[in-house]
Amino acid sequence: MILTVDECKAILGITDNASDQRLRDLIPYVQDDIRIYCNNTFGDTTIYRHAAGSLAFVRGSTLTSSTDPDTITDADSYFSTAGFRAGTDIIVLGGSNEGYHTLAGVAAGTLTLTSTGALEDQSQTTYHNYPGQMVIARVKWPTALKPIAAKMVWHLMDTARQGDVQSERIDDYSVTFAGSHAYPERVIAGLRQFRRVVLV
Repeated sequence: MILTVDECKAILGITDNASDQRLRDLIPYVQDDIRIYCNNTFGDTTIYRHAAGSLAFVRGSTLTSSTDPDTITDADSYFSTAGFRAGTDIIVLGGSNEGYHTLAGVAAGTLTLTSTGALEDQSQTTYHNYPGQMVIARVKWPTALKPIAAKMVWHLMDTARQGDVQSERIDDYSVTFAGSHAYPERVIAGLRQFRRVVLV
């Protein structure tokens, strides 16, 4: 995650546990809004696995009595040598499971995720539901993003809004829409240094 619940509380000055679950629920939304607004996955360009045919995504059990986790397997067994480590985030680019995931464990041919039942079964060795070429990279979140993300979480807790406009201004108050949520312009301004240009 871009920041933990405890980090978010420390930045915002929250001292009780009443909002913990709400923070836990909102952090992933903010994380995705930052990725969309910045056009930046924050993937580590030195720790990644690019594969055209050896990756498979295995959905863990969704039974409430099971703790069978989601896994990503690599028939070429390059994960541990590529530098992936337990406790870090990864970004998957391509296929039905594109997005951020957190690693619970790493072996040469298997990434074990902290999630259970969140992946879709998909393999590069099958002809049905074929994901094509894919990249899995470790995510390297800049420390400077933490206070910005915490302020975005706080804004969603206070006045969550959705829409497809890019920005609006009322007198001296201005908001910018990042992803599907609106944030104060003064908060979004901190993200501009992390934006990547989109060439059309």
